[in-house]
Amino acid sequence: MTSTQTITTCPDMDLCAVFSKHSGEDPVGSAPECDRYLIVEVPMPWGRNVLQSDNFPAGLLPVLAAAAARSQKGRCLAIAPDPKYHKPGYRRILYFQRPGEQFAAYDKQEFWLPEDLVVPLVKALATPADLVAFESYRQPATTRDFLICAHAELDICCGRFSRPVYDTLKTHAQPDTVRVWRTSHIGSHRLAPTLIDFPEGRYWGHLEPHTSHPLVQRDIPMADLKSYYRGWAGLPPLAQIVEREIFMQLGWDWCHYRQSGRVLALDDASSQAQVQIDFTSPGGDTGSYQATVTAHGTVTTLHNSGKGDFSPTKQYRVSHLRRL
Repeated sequence: MTSTQTITTCPDMDLCAVFSKHSGEDPVGSAPECDRYLIVEVPMPWGRNVLQSDNFPAGLLPVLAAAAARSQKGRCLAIAPDPKYHKPGYRRILYFQRPGEQFAAYDKQEFWLPEDLVVPLVKALATPADLVAFESYRQPATTRDFLICAHAELDICCGRFSRPVYDTLKTHAQPDTVRVWRTSHIGSHRLAPTLIDFPEGRYWGHLEPHTSHPLVQRDIPMADLKSYYRGWAGLPPLAQIVEREIFMQLGWDWCHYRQSGRVLALDDASSQAQVQIDFTSPGGDTGSYQATVTAHGTVTTLHNSGKGDFSPTKQYRVSHLRRL
């Protein structure tokens, strides 16, 4: 754990992201495991709860509540309109869905349609046959989409620190292959600036402008980005910790492997877990990795800027990683 003396000598320590970074918090394992993402274009300003903002589509909240009652592994995020991609009176909808137990990227659907059709479309997403009525609004689903949390209404760090990263990524992105969006809260604002790279669903945090653009080109070793990797949303948190170790060994090629993961055994007394990652390579080879994940101390974190809500957060290490 980083000493209190080291932490308190840094300016802006009342900001949760600054505190987290200087305490040495490792962000891995903080990506929420998720099967489906609904991304809705919502003009700013947003309220603290974007789903209750004035510009959130009328009538959509009850539809989301019904979907949440059926499954807890779904999320709805807002993206701010971008002048390059926006048309007044229209809303863009992105929908990412887990394609199976083992996968490398979420299936993506995208629609650009009049505002009054947003709720009917979202209802139709649950029944693919009903989407026929919306085919004229379907867009090519070939781009990568970077969603950068810019939800300053929830925590100042997401607004203050995300903008330089957003601007840097915009200069390196080609709209026909990579788009960059300001998005609502994606979780763990103490790790700001934080983003999701879709359609893979990989989370990154504590980013800086010079560490963000390599995510577009993937032109430096993944191991150099270890301290910024939050994890992959296709796995439970403990499996994400093991997945990062494999990712560092195999490099960016690992992103093309279909994978799934599970916790084989968990010993609360020793804070130790046995984890297995199963994979299928792009060439069709199958295999598994197993490893031990062990808690090794804590760091103190500040969960919300200016609130003083400090708490210890466990840190983990991986040992005995082996391919079966």
